[in-house]
Amino acid sequence: MLKKFISILSLLFIFSCSVTSPYKVSKEDSQRALATEVGNIIDVVPVTIQGEKSEVGAVAGGLIGGIAAESIGSGSGQEIAVIAGTVAGGIIGYYSTVKLGEHNGFQYAIKLDDEEKPIVVIQGAGKDNKAFVVGDRVSIIYGAQVRVLPSNN
Repeated sequence: MLKKFISILSLLFIFSCSVTSPYKVSKEDSQRALATEVGNIIDVVPVTIQGEKSEVGAVAGGLIGGIAAESIGSGSGQEIAVIAGTVAGGIIGYYSTVKLGEHNGFQYAIKLDDEEKPIVVIQGAGKDNKAFVVGDRVSIIYGAQVRVLPSNN
């Protein structure tokens, strides 16, 4: 029973890590007219996008740490171990999603049509982990999150 509980919490912890992709569209962007601009890529820089700190990870880590520490000692020593395990697990769970959610991305400088100054968009790598190259024609879609996608214009 305990192993099953820890497994479920571990899965929740892992799934709390986020990944960005220009091909994943949020529900609030579906079936809406979104502002779009087109332009050309003028610079590409590979970046590492950090994951976000997670309250869900903190709770899961705290529960796992507390349960794991329950078998240590007895009496007041056990209580101290459970408290320490819960606190340590919570801290580890809160911050480890930063590393677990880390993924590759690209910083794109884009010269928009009819605009004097370029814009910069940072986004996660697409399905094939390939970047646009300088000169590529792209569409910039402004929704809940800004996305850069290939353009046929």
